[in-house]
Amino acid sequence: MMQADTKVLFALFVSVFSLTLIAAYLLSRLAPRLGLLALPGEHRRHQKATPMVGGLAIFLGLLLGLLLDNFSFHLLLPSLFLICLVGALDDRFALPSWSRFIAQGLSAYIMMSLTGEALVDLGAIFSSDSQILLNHGWSSVMTIFACIGVINAINMSDGLDGLAGSLVLIILIALFIIGHPSQALIVVVTSTVAAFLCWNLRAGRSQASIFMGDAGSMMLGLLIAYLLISYSQSGDGILPITALWLLALPLIDAVAVLIVRPLRGRSPFSADRIHYHHQLLDRGLSVNATLLIAIALQLIFVITGVLMWRGEVAEDIQLLIFLLLFSSYAARLYYFSGKRSKSE
Repeated sequence: MMQADTKVLFALFVSVFSLTLIAAYLLSRLAPRLGLLALPGEHRRHQKATPMVGGLAIFLGLLLGLLLDNFSFHLLLPSLFLICLVGALDDRFALPSWSRFIAQGLSAYIMMSLTGEALVDLGAIFSSDSQILLNHGWSSVMTIFACIGVINAINMSDGLDGLAGSLVLIILIALFIIGHPSQALIVVVTSTVAAFLCWNLRAGRSQASIFMGDAGSMMLGLLIAYLLISYSQSGDGILPITALWLLALPLIDAVAVLIVRPLRGRSPFSADRIHYHHQLLDRGLSVNATLLIAIALQLIFVITGVLMWRGEVAEDIQLLIFLLLFSSYAARLYYFSGKRSKSE
């Protein structure tokens, strides 16, 4: 039975991967007509107009996976469609940040309402003697808040060729290996991301051929949020604190940046170059070298989180370690941003 399941999953991967790969190419040819081009300038350092159609291609791949897997994850479709649509409109027209937040919150609410997946148990993160359980009202608020946080963490990591896709891929593979029950969904999402990376990585190219765009990064963020929430609330899955470790690198960087920018007198959503990947690039590292460092760091965080989960390390200790890492990075980022402001 396991061998048959493996063959089915492999066939699913190949089919969705192939369609997404082809769809990304065809959509890239239509990008100028659609107005979905990322132009050089501002905080972008690519040298030519680049199609932002990766998200649309990923959505088409997800639709094929939905059909091939007998609509097993059809309840996610409305929320994915909404956030992909708003993301594509943002890529085209640069929507105000408040409209994106409304779309993210609404997508999270739809996902929660249709699938029934929500944060109810936050774990024993403050004391090993007591679990933090949420009533219905607070459960809904925390679920939407968590989804918005994950969506923006993935979205803000999309600032380097291959970065967002690679970080998402590591999380997906980790969830597959440790036994997430939604194996088919993970295979489908993994195949779409892998196909996108074929166009987004700098493999023998001077820059990426296709960008993900907000349509892709926000949609993948919602999917990762769903997978982490469902597995951390299942009772026999990972701990809620383990979900933070699986998402550690993009989450720590995003939250730190959102805190430091206002402290430096800037809007938390303004574009700048203080993310860790920008810091490494500005120190003279190549894009590929920076990407490898990010992948290595994310792997360390993921492995650390899984080992602590498997080793039954107390959740409050895990949270303390996580907060110490975050505080160290945020302090370092605050110092760096001050030096950068003076040099400018």
